[in-house]
Amino acid sequence: MSATGISAAVAGAAIPQAVREEGVAAVQGFRAALSFESMLLKQMLAEALPESPAGSTEGGFGDGEGGSAFTAMPTAVSLPETVAEAVVGAGGLGLAGRLYPSFVGIGG
Repeated sequence: MSATGISAAVAGAAIPQAVREEGVAAVQGFRAALSFESMLLKQMLAEALPESPAGSTEGGFGDGEGGSAFTAMPTAVSLPETVAEAVVGAGGLGLAGRLYPSFVGIGG
């Protein structure tokens, strides 16, 4: 996250021309909507990733105490964030384009 509270992916994401034409408040609202989309996508990905079976150590994914794959695979901890940031940096899933009018005035 940057000093402004938005990620580099959100800060660097392309803003549609139609949004830019609406002015600074619309651009800030779009960025706020992109941040929300990123957070939502990270949460969905974190929930979707499978947990290891209780007590399983097969394949190196279990921690022997029934923990999640996140505890055994340090690189998996950042997977939801990495994927979400890549998607948002490439323009997102389209949710921000529908939601940004609701965020106008919040993103700044």
